Amino acid sequence: MNEPQTLLAIENLMKKVIQKTYRWQDIESDLSELRNDAKLIYDSNRMYSPLIQAYFDLLPELIKKDDEDIFSNHAAFKQFQSGLRKEHKSFLRNNKNKREFNWEPLRTYFEDMVRHHCKLLLVRVDLNYPSETHPGVTKFDEHMRVLLKRIHDKDTIFEGQIGYAYRLEQGGKSRGYHCHLLVIYNGSLHSKDSYYGHEIGRLWKEKITKGCGGFFNCNQASNKQRYRNKGTLGIGMIKRCNEKSVRNAFNVIRYLAMSEKADQYLRVWWKKKSQFNMAQNPWKGIDPKKS
Repeated sequence: MNEPQTLLAIENLMKKVIQKTYRWQDIESDLSELRNDAKLIYDSNRMYSPLIQAYFDLLPELIKKDDEDIFSNHAAFKQFQSGLRKEHKSFLRNNKNKREFNWEPLRTYFEDMVRHHCKLLLVRVDLNYPSETHPGVTKFDEHMRVLLKRIHDKDTIFEGQIGYAYRLEQGGKSRGYHCHLLVIYNGSLHSKDSYYGHEIGRLWKEKITKGCGGFFNCNQASNKQRYRNKGTLGIGMIKRCNEKSVRNAFNVIRYLAMSEKADQYLRVWWKKKSQFNMAQNPWKGIDPKKS
């Protein structure tokens, strides 16, 4: 198993462990099944979600003496179960609150863009890795730092960008670490959004990840047609005078901050590193009529 697959396997096991119907006598043997894979990926400098951290805390090499009773005392195990259930629910609730908090500045950011530009070109690309070449989170972080520097410096394909936002995730099923990226160009100066989406994906795949990455170009013509048929097209050329396309664009942008999928979160990261971010607002406090 690769690193994200191992993390998901640990999480799924611990979800089973905290169920009230779980046979507590099975915990030692159940935990041992993933022990070798878990030891290969554990890093004390990283921050893990509660279920996964709880698993690591019970490894023979890491367990505290006070926790050893979990394996031999039913009352101690039930107390462990109850505490971990509460911690996991609190973690999910905090994640949801963070997403809701992120939406307000992102909404204001895009509203300002619409006020200052009669046309915007929105390019959405999902950056990922095929499972057979999926690296660990450290390499994912390195790749993201290279990408974000290219975007910030307006290098090559990003030369004309006037704004961007991104969110980092790990899928709750088979998907590993990935990035939902939105790059915005001045629609009065730029078109061919499918080209931009493809080139951003190609940069990620060929240059940044050296061939081990993959991507999904939301702006590809066939994908846009599917959104158009549903009446939800909110990427590509967005004209301020077209209220429906602007509304749809807001829904697209909202997803970056507020995914409705509760299992879309990183199981491992670092405390002081962002999982969601956007460019600073260059129009804050500026009257669009005077700009």
